[in-house]
Amino acid sequence: MKSLLTRDISPRAALAVVALVLFATVVTGREAATPPPAEPRPAQREAAAAETVADLDLEKLKRPHNEEEAIANLFAPHEVALPAAAVVGKAAPPPVPTAPPLPFQYLGRVIDGDRTSVFLARGEDSYSAESGQTIDDRYRIEQITDTAVTFTYLPMGKRQVLAVPAIQ
Repeated sequence: MKSLLTRDISPRAALAVVALVLFATVVTGREAATPPPAEPRPAQREAAAAETVADLDLEKLKRPHNEEEAIANLFAPHEVALPAAAVVGKAAPPPVPTAPPLPFQYLGRVIDGDRTSVFLARGEDSYSAESGQTIDDRYRIEQITDTAVTFTYLPMGKRQVLAVPAIQ
């Protein structure tokens, strides 16, 4: 018998192709075509409309009218209250700038005669500072007392206080 194909196909491959074709025919055969919906005849349409009208109770759709409860007109124009600054025409003043919170943590202090030094931490960095000393050109230590360390935030000239824990 003469081969119809020019390539030699192994029997396993041919069997796999035949199995796939059979599987595809079974799957497509199971799908049932849905018939298009039939148009109701005019007599059926009228009967269905009459049934729905008969079942419809129009009294349930009516809203009781109370003099006390006014129904809001959703399409009526509304007045919008503008902020006082917009009415006058002046812009509200910008908020007063404030210094950022102190980034330092108090670690301790050393008193040597009349000189007092404090040990401070900011993240991974630690500092030893005295009154009048500047840290990173942003903070200057103004005063060191037993209860607080007073800083000045130099870009704004604002004073800030770091509380010192009481010695026990």
